[in-house]
Amino acid sequence: MRALKFFLRMWGFIVGMVLTFAALPVGECKFDVDDIRSAFIEEVEEVSKTTYVIGHTCPDSDTVCSAIAYANLKKQLNIKCEARISGEINKESDFILKYFDVPVPKILENAAGKNIILVDHNVSAQAINGIENASILEIIDHHNLFGDIKSKNPVFYLSMPVGCTATIVWLCYRQNNVAIDKKMAGIMFGAILSDTDNLRSANTTNLDREAAQNLQKIAAIDDGNKFFMEMEREFTNYDGISAREIIFTDFKEFCAGNLRCGWSTVATLNVAEREKIKMRLDNFMKNFFAEQNLDMFFIKIHEIENYSAEMLCYGKGATEILSEALGTKNFILKKNLPNKKIARAITSTIENLRTAA
Repeated sequence: MRALKFFLRMWGFIVGMVLTFAALPVGECKFDVDDIRSAFIEEVEEVSKTTYVIGHTCPDSDTVCSAIAYANLKKQLNIKCEARISGEINKESDFILKYFDVPVPKILENAAGKNIILVDHNVSAQAINGIENASILEIIDHHNLFGDIKSKNPVFYLSMPVGCTATIVWLCYRQNNVAIDKKMAGIMFGAILSDTDNLRSANTTNLDREAAQNLQKIAAIDDGNKFFMEMEREFTNYDGISAREIIFTDFKEFCAGNLRCGWSTVATLNVAEREKIKMRLDNFMKNFFAEQNLDMFFIKIHEIENYSAEMLCYGKGATEILSEALGTKNFILKKNLPNKKIARAITSTIENLRTAA
């Protein structure tokens, strides 16, 4: 008897659900990211208050150009938005912006009390001062999710495993049916070439390639390779720049286990230039590292012509950990590895050693 009652109840439930869904008008429940985004914009982002789009500290071309292009997109969607940077831009970014006649954004010293959209980062160590007291509305990123950025309200979070944040921004333009003008196309194209090493990086995806092809056409750049080399020739000109400035041209901090690590990427055009900059930085770092509140410091000197690199490391145990992470005692990488892949290997090695201890 109990079994029969249970069967009848279940049958009634199933029939009821079928009839309920059958009664719904076709297509009424269909929605996608654009609908969610529109609702978010209308309900959370105050139209009367300016929202600042900003990338990570020690800004590179992706973080600068993505902030500008995304702020421009938001303006097209009638959101009061402005791009900002967290510090002086490097020579490569300056070249890209000047090439397409785009003004350099103003520096935002502190985010406290402001509406903020973060691009190209998701960790507090790379964020502008005051981020813990800001109203973070969105995060647009392509990096690993470390999850230590906290917000007072729910955020719109868009993260994709692509080679460049600018690729995600390009996709947002397309999803929102917003036309991309020549200037925005140009700076996004430059950002993609920069972050994917001219589409050669192992992190480069087909979406990055599609975005670059589309943006290159809009930007009216006939020879993408030539444009990339012009960018890098400007970027690797270290005349009049101190060793400290070179180190912090592209610097990021990350945590591995309970250790604080610094990471710097330096670009050179060829092997000869790589050797020259290596000697210069190595001499500087011997004293500089002692002044830093870091357990380890890693430098990747990237050589563009042959797409190779060499790693330098500083700090107690750093050489052994890097050797274990790379699986070799030879720190000259004939096949350049993505920064994120090496950093993940270092983090994993440190955490494994900590667990074993």
